[in-house]
Amino acid sequence: MINYGSLSPLKTERLLLRKMERSDIDSAAIIHGDPATNIHNPTGPRSRETTRILLDDWAGAWDRQHFGYWTVCSIDEPDQVLGFGGVMRKQIGDFSGLNIYFRFAAHTWGKGYATEMAMAALRAAFVVLAEDAVYGLVRPANIPSRRTLEKIGMQLYSEVEDVPGEAASLIYRITRADYLSQRN
Repeated sequence: MINYGSLSPLKTERLLLRKMERSDIDSAAIIHGDPATNIHNPTGPRSRETTRILLDDWAGAWDRQHFGYWTVCSIDEPDQVLGFGGVMRKQIGDFSGLNIYFRFAAHTWGKGYATEMAMAALRAAFVVLAEDAVYGLVRPANIPSRRTLEKIGMQLYSEVEDVPGEAASLIYRITRADYLSQRN
């Protein structure tokens, strides 16, 4: 029996990871609308309306699946939203899998928050949800995100032609067996 209640709120050393809510729209619109946080996003920054639609879908995942992307806050200042991330089911190329995602406010970069959140997401995926694998979709030029995925043990697995006229996106993967063997 899966204890979904153990997935939110969740605390790491420095972060509070809580269920994403539709009321997070102001923070989401700022972070997802910032050109700096979208430098590798082929569609560019999101408008408040497209962010609201995205947030509705992501918040709805918690209703449908009982887990999804978190709103990531500082444990010392729980009202301070640093970013968003976690794991959620997503169509990736020809298959559906558990996707790891993170997007943090530019002023938080370089502090290890994405790695800290991503490690908690992998633990949730493999220990709580007992999933077989987690995937990460990333643009080839997004070196910081690729490094984060590699830092948490993910390896380049495949690629997918998902942006017409652009280089294929890279798909990283870590299996449950690989995750558990790295922890021993």
